[in-house]
Amino acid sequence: MRHSALALLTVPLLLSTACDSGPATPALTGAPAGDIVIGSDLPTAGIYGDATVAALAIQLAISQHPTVGRFKLAYWSLDDAVAANPSVEKGVQNVSQMIDDPRVLGMVGPYNSYVSVDEIPLANSNFLSMISPANTGVCLTRSGPSCNYQPEALRPAGLNNYFRIAPLDPVQGTAIARYIAENRAVKRVAVINEWGSDGDDIIGPFAAELKRHGGSVVLQKEFDSGTVDFTSFLADAHAKGAQAIYALGGVDDGICAARAQMTDNALFLGTDGISTFPECISQAVRRGESMLATRPDVDITYSSDAPAIKAVQAFHKRFPHSTITEYTFAAYDCAQILIAAIERAIEINGGGIPNRRQVLDQVARIHFAGVTGTYSFDKYGDATSPLMSVYQVMNGQWKYLSKIDATTGEPPIS
Repeated sequence: MRHSALALLTVPLLLSTACDSGPATPALTGAPAGDIVIGSDLPTAGIYGDATVAALAIQLAISQHPTVGRFKLAYWSLDDAVAANPSVEKGVQNVSQMIDDPRVLGMVGPYNSYVSVDEIPLANSNFLSMISPANTGVCLTRSGPSCNYQPEALRPAGLNNYFRIAPLDPVQGTAIARYIAENRAVKRVAVINEWGSDGDDIIGPFAAELKRHGGSVVLQKEFDSGTVDFTSFLADAHAKGAQAIYALGGVDDGICAARAQMTDNALFLGTDGISTFPECISQAVRRGESMLATRPDVDITYSSDAPAIKAVQAFHKRFPHSTITEYTFAAYDCAQILIAAIERAIEINGGGIPNRRQVLDQVARIHFAGVTGTYSFDKYGDATSPLMSVYQVMNGQWKYLSKIDATTGEPPIS
């Protein structure tokens, strides 16, 4: 995932257990009481306040299922932040702790894609199911020439144990192309790329989806990060009849200055590198209205679906001083998927506590209707029907606009 530093929300994080009585099996030091444990590895003391709230959502999910079968269920929240930043070493240590406790049958996380690279092989060797609410890095599940490692190298056991409900980064291209073609009648787009090969991974699906709707990329150019003058490119785009500019870059590099330099009424489109960040609106200088951007998460706070409304109300009731943020209910759904898989594994095991491999098999076969979407996983561990949110600047603020299904099959990799 790409993410700018967010202010850490000051939220007390408590471990939830099924009830006040002691566990049937003695807990390891620091682990909660319970017969079966779901763990998480998130930077709860780090710069990502979202991760702290995500852990609260997992806690809520476990509290709603105090037992699975006839067994007490508990939640073990482990923090992988060191000096406020997600740490690979701390994450590996956390996964090792989970593995050492046989009661841990699955984990939610990690939050950051680069932490997953080192955690997956360790968990894989021990058949520990991992479900990430936030990882979007392509190479964790798909091979490609731009990858520094291949996904099969992360899976020494020869099977997959890693799953995610967050869409891959390239899916952002599919989503925004589908939205503008179906809702804004946009057919001709010019593309600014400040992300190099990572940007190419997004542009490929974007161009393919636009072509599917009868459109095309009429101009594409790579720029150095931090470029401040786009006037020549924008003039060429206008001459080629571009109805929109798709800018692949981040607010830290000032990518939204391109919007301020536009002299026509073409749409300005972006990714999670700009969505919801007020800095982008400032950089656009009075031209921010109607900018559109995607986020690899589904915001259910505006949903009219009864299960989503119920989940939001339950969260506010349990944590009245906490704010729902990005990936909050993605983490909630990840926990619910693990719970459903454990319940099914118990049934198959004749009512007894299953082993990790039995739980893993059920996660791989899951078809689960959650509050952010309905999830099954392909052979790589990716959600078969990824969902995203589209945001628009309205009245000087980023506002949630709609949810969009970005199902593509296998995204192309450059």
